Amino acid sequence: MLFNSGAFLVFMLTVWVVYWTIAARSAKFQNIVLLAASLVFYGLSDLRFLVLLLVSALVNYGLGSRISAMPEGKGRSRWFWLGVVLNLGTLIYFKYFNFFLAGVVQLLNSFGLELEPGTLVVLLPLGISFYTFQMLGYLIDVQHEETGPCRDPLHFLTYVFYFPKMLAGPIERAQRFLPQIAVTRVLDPQLMGDGMRQVLWGLFAKVVIADDLNEHVNAVFDNHTEHGSITLLFGVMLYLIQIYCDFSGYSNIALGVSKLLGIRLMLNFAYPLFGTNISDFWRKWHISLTTWMIDYVFTPLSFILRDKGKAGLVVSISVTFLAVGIWHGANWTYVLFGVLQSVYFIPLALSQGINKASGYSLTSTLPTFGQAWRIISMFVLMSLTFGLLRATSLDHAAAIASGILHSPHTAVTKWIPLSIMVPIIVLVLVEWMQRSKEHAFQLDLTKWPALVRYAAYLVIVELVLWKSGKEADFIYFQF
Repeated sequence: MLFNSGAFLVFMLTVWVVYWTIAARSAKFQNIVLLAASLVFYGLSDLRFLVLLLVSALVNYGLGSRISAMPEGKGRSRWFWLGVVLNLGTLIYFKYFNFFLAGVVQLLNSFGLELEPGTLVVLLPLGISFYTFQMLGYLIDVQHEETGPCRDPLHFLTYVFYFPKMLAGPIERAQRFLPQIAVTRVLDPQLMGDGMRQVLWGLFAKVVIADDLNEHVNAVFDNHTEHGSITLLFGVMLYLIQIYCDFSGYSNIALGVSKLLGIRLMLNFAYPLFGTNISDFWRKWHISLTTWMIDYVFTPLSFILRDKGKAGLVVSISVTFLAVGIWHGANWTYVLFGVLQSVYFIPLALSQGINKASGYSLTSTLPTFGQAWRIISMFVLMSLTFGLLRATSLDHAAAIASGILHSPHTAVTKWIPLSIMVPIIVLVLVEWMQRSKEHAFQLDLTKWPALVRYAAYLVIVELVLWKSGKEADFIYFQF
């Protein structure tokens, strides 16, 4: 069930009414409604794996309690590592089995064997990457006593399956989410109004821009030999805009829907297209994954390698970004994506510029020439790199890169229609003006006249309805 579908609108209205009427008297009833709605939501999206994830959630619930009950020592560690193996094993089987199988066959064939590379058909449960990292983070925090184990199975299952974040994040931390559902939520009109505006902006980014770009991006990547260098370069830049609008659009809808239920999810995007260096970009892109990797991969690894100096730092960064790349899926393009990100990041880290801010004021009308140049340069660099997530193979990526460098510059075969360019320009301008806010439609109601606000709402609703016939899947569902 897609967030941008009529079915979800009916589903959400039903949940909202029951949640704030029949269930409003206690946290327990509210959580029962949320869990039931979440199970229905996931079942309608991917019924095949609902039982599997339910069993996995209950196992992680039991492991968290068992780890906490054990004293420090080998016994406690055994339970913890059992949880790590079970979670990673499940993820590896469903997401990476065929990739590893093909690699083994290729290796054996290099020794003279003639094995067929055949594949086992392994279906990928929706949201498993987000689900697995959420469970791993929970067990790690319990093991290190960063949080206590959840003692209420209803609370834990609600945390795991909460439908706004289940399929594509954000990767929520237990210590942030569980306290919110431990108390009865009270309807907050201001929070609800902000949530509705956030949903509206997410729909604008997803439906009006990302879905409309799909045809043009596919035309470039799927028929790259027919296009010149300028068209190919525009194609990869449009893909970064598409994946940003698609994923940030999903995140804004998820956060906005959650606010309608009185629960705040963590911010997942903070206007990354305005990043001025690689560190600034990753502080703003897919924040829940970035912070997860920093907390659970980079920080412990850099601590272990602290005596190795700069070499230890380089290894820590490389492993972290390799994990980021592989998290996206089983393809060598994802591996190269992670490697390139570390190559960009390491010089900045060695020069002690990791924490360097964007450089521009959050209240300035325009960036300086130098700031604008850094923003544009970072956008082009990230476009060329994120194109790897769209390429089907390394050969495909290499062919596009070669076309950008060597195709005739005059062989532009397709211009971008104004119907696409104008919404992109509007998005960039609005997000630049609102970059100090949690989301671009977080309006100061005292400064925006009601007539202007409602006119903007009406225009966006009309655009969403006009463009809503496609209902394309969210890109990050595949990851």
